[in-house]
Amino acid sequence: MPGQVELSRIALYRAMVEQALDALLVMEGGVFIDCNPSAEKMFGFSREQLLSSSPVHLSAATQFDGQDSLVAANRYIELTLAGQPQRFEWASRRADGNLFTSEVALNLLEDHGRRCIIAAVRDISERKQAELTARKKNEKLRVLLENFPGGVSLIDENLRFVAWNEELLRMLDLPAALFEGRQPLVSEIFEANIKRGEYGEFSSASDEDKLAKLMAIIQSDKPYSYERIRSDGSIIEVRGVPVDGGGGVVTTCLDVTAKRRIEIEFHKQSLFLKAVLEHMPQGLSVFDEQLKLYLWNQGFLDVLDYHPDAIYEGVPFEDLLRIMATRGEYGEGDIEELINSRLSLARQFQAHQFERVRPNAHTHLVQGRPIHENGKLQGFVTTYTDITELKKVQTALSKANALLEQNIAERTTELRHTQDDLMRSEKLAALGSLVAGVAHELNTPIGNSLLTASTLQAKTQEFAQKISDGNIRRSDLTAYLQAAQHASELIEHGLNNAADLVASFKQVAVDQASSKRRRFQLNKVCHDVIATMMAKIRQAGLQISVDIPVHIELDSFPGPLDQVICNLIDNAILHAFEGKSDGQIWISATMLGQDRVELRFDDNGVGIPAENLGRVFDPFFTTKLGQGGTGLGMNIVYNIVTSLLGGDIRIESEEGAGTSFIMQIPLVATVNDTDPDTDPDTDHAD
Repeated sequence: MPGQVELSRIALYRAMVEQALDALLVMEGGVFIDCNPSAEKMFGFSREQLLSSSPVHLSAATQFDGQDSLVAANRYIELTLAGQPQRFEWASRRADGNLFTSEVALNLLEDHGRRCIIAAVRDISERKQAELTARKKNEKLRVLLENFPGGVSLIDENLRFVAWNEELLRMLDLPAALFEGRQPLVSEIFEANIKRGEYGEFSSASDEDKLAKLMAIIQSDKPYSYERIRSDGSIIEVRGVPVDGGGGVVTTCLDVTAKRRIEIEFHKQSLFLKAVLEHMPQGLSVFDEQLKLYLWNQGFLDVLDYHPDAIYEGVPFEDLLRIMATRGEYGEGDIEELINSRLSLARQFQAHQFERVRPNAHTHLVQGRPIHENGKLQGFVTTYTDITELKKVQTALSKANALLEQNIAERTTELRHTQDDLMRSEKLAALGSLVAGVAHELNTPIGNSLLTASTLQAKTQEFAQKISDGNIRRSDLTAYLQAAQHASELIEHGLNNAADLVASFKQVAVDQASSKRRRFQLNKVCHDVIATMMAKIRQAGLQISVDIPVHIELDSFPGPLDQVICNLIDNAILHAFEGKSDGQIWISATMLGQDRVELRFDDNGVGIPAENLGRVFDPFFTTKLGQGGTGLGMNIVYNIVTSLLGGDIRIESEEGAGTSFIMQIPLVATVNDTDPDTDPDTDHAD
């Protein structure tokens, strides 16, 4: 055909191979037997070098999945020779040792019994890098979307959602079904929300009008912002920004319910604060860190007599000082010096409080305090209070208090004398009771001794008569001697008991009649006191036991301690066992360290009501007024233990479970001997 050049198929094949951008290599028997220029350019080897190499020479040592390249290459070659074309990504290596990512396609070529493999290699490093970059951007975008503090979405030019975050669905409670596996249209979301009663801000419009208004907003080519009030009362702020070039719109949704409530509350509090400031009886001023007036109230003008024209926001503190100094508020002296001295103090921003008497005879209380925020000085707030009337009242009260204190002192002295007389009477009565008890106790041994002596006298007269008559017999003499011996033993035993009781009474009476200090054994003092009160204890039907180690010795005042034990026993007899027939009292002592002893007085009585526990030691407090109780016994106990003995006493009691008086007393008293004539608490004078 004229003008045409007929090309052979081989020439055409060669031209196509030579012009191909991909590297083409022909492999037979595991080595390359042909290649195109693109292969030389891609790998950086000459044709001769390529034709003398194998696939492993053009590969990284290991592939992306960690496989050995030789093993992986042989597997792909075997599959290709088996008639299965292969396409895979491969870690290739250039002549300079640099690695790159390639896409390899292997196909089997059979011609006249020859089996060759054609390998087409494409450098996809840039594409992979672009994909990686895009993936990272997508990941960043996804992270941004999911961590955005609200709902966010991207709507394309076709008004279809192409990206969104979970917060958008949660915040707007959007139907999840509309977003599953698809990209919904904006109109679909609007229609779904309209059907369930959303968009209350368009409540007067029909569903069609609502949809039209919403679509008009989102199709605008200008940024928009509006607030949605959802059916649950939450407030959503919706903002939209068109993408440059008409590529859609980015919308953000923030729940501003709390913010709006705070704004409303702040506005309300501002109104309240303004009302409070205006109705404060005190003047108030706030100066900033540069000592310029920032805030004040009407009281500030009224209390300090400022003219309204002189007060405005930003007026320097120095100007206000000059007004005060000029009209003589700070006394006589150079005005500038008076101003500068007060200005220098104000610049220190130190809290202060002082009273100032003004020329008009009014007294002002000035209180100031610096304002700090985040550790930084923000200003100074000061209040000015007219306390003129208060000072007058304080003066009157001071005079009244002085007169009242004088009257109280006089009445207290009278009451002390009366109380001392009552306490003396109480103690004398206790001593009288002690004497009566001892007399009762002495009656038994002395009476027995008198009866025995009378019997012995009668026996003696009878024996003497027999001697006088001459009728005496040996048996009479023996009987008389036996009777005399037995009578003597009885008389001696009775008189010894009486003597011991008298000795105990004498010791107790001597101790109670004075407050002389001496060394004594705690065990013996307690037993002596109990011995003198045993008649009263038996009469009350009580059992009393003492558990005090004999080695506990005190250098103190046994007389007042006797009084404490007597009063506690009397108190228990009078109050503790009403309605009980099995009353018991335990007196025990244990050492507390080296210098104190704990003396306990426990009973199994009816206990003390909780409301009375705090009043037991009060003078004149008794629940048996007119029934033998004076209300002074326990007060005497408290005074003796806490003052003269130098210890302390407490009560533990529960109704129905008995009472415990627990005293902690030093082994060595810390006070000197007390004159009984001058100490009403220990006076037992006859």
